[in-house]
Amino acid sequence: MRLAAHITFALLLAAAGCGGSSTAPANNTGGGNNTPPPPQQPSTSNAVTVGNDWFDPSTTTVAVGTKVTWTWDSCGSDGYGGQTCVSHTVTFDDGAASPSQSGGSWSRTFTSAGTYKYHCAVHGSAMAGTITVQ
Repeated sequence: MRLAAHITFALLLAAAGCGGSSTAPANNTGGGNNTPPPPQQPSTSNAVTVGNDWFDPSTTTVAVGTKVTWTWDSCGSDGYGGQTCVSHTVTFDDGAASPSQSGGSWSRTFTSAGTYKYHCAVHGSAMAGTITVQ
């Protein structure tokens, strides 16, 4: 069923690309893309998405004892009808780290109050986040 939906979607995209013109702006908000989400207010979420070169939310505040889960969504179109997935990590300044991966999820439970800074070991400080535990 899922394969049929992808094939139908691909055929619709191919048909839409034939002829005509459009002045509508490009849509850069789809899932699994390389475009970071728009800036946002600090979050209280315990779920973080790992995208291509960004974490969403990049800053969040949780209570002591909260388990935070990072879920990878770092695959995007390769421009030729396929997709490219990029591996990322969640690496904390205190040494805790996820494996390098391009899909799946990883969790950490925060048992002490404090500010926990993290980054992607592949991309360094250009891809960073903070968990504040209160």
